[in-house]
Amino acid sequence: FLPCAFFRKQVSLFTPEFEDKLKALKSDEARASEMEHAIRHEIHVKLEENPVYYSSLKERLEQLIADKKARRIDAAEQLKMFEQIRGELRGHARAAEQAGLSETSFAIYGLLNPGQKVDEAKKELASLLEEQLEPQVTIVDWVHKDDVQREMRKRIKRQLRAASYKDDLIEALAESVVDLLKRRRARG
Repeated sequence: FLPCAFFRKQVSLFTPEFEDKLKALKSDEARASEMEHAIRHEIHVKLEENPVYYSSLKERLEQLIADKKARRIDAAEQLKMFEQIRGELRGHARAAEQAGLSETSFAIYGLLNPGQKVDEAKKELASLLEEQLEPQVTIVDWVHKDDVQREMRKRIKRQLRAASYKDDLIEALAESVVDLLKRRRARG
């Protein structure tokens, strides 16, 4: 026998139905719980598209949950903070635009610059990599063609060396960028 909650339909965090669902709940505790689950789901679904961006949101979510559990914040405060995270989830495209990047180059930039400090040179490098890899990612079934992926990694490594990345980082970064592009194309 499965509880009724098991059969609950997942309602998108950004729909009017979700707002109605929240309004129907009687307490801040219940609304915070519903918001937590919806945010967790959205992050889970989007994580592979931009691992750095969504991982940072996931860490903040986990910290809010821990703060509530430790009674450092109450349900009403937690709900306000969840709203901020929801805004950032909704604003992924806007964040990329504000950085002056496409969503793909924004995701690449996250891999190149996992810190929070803005780095213009790395933003330019991310855009350049996206531009240079575009011919390969438009090849039919490129994700299954080793020779195409090998060429992509070669181009990435060349640019990383030119940007003075350390040799011990180059191989892993090249692999990460190709993997990121595979995941983004799979969802696109």
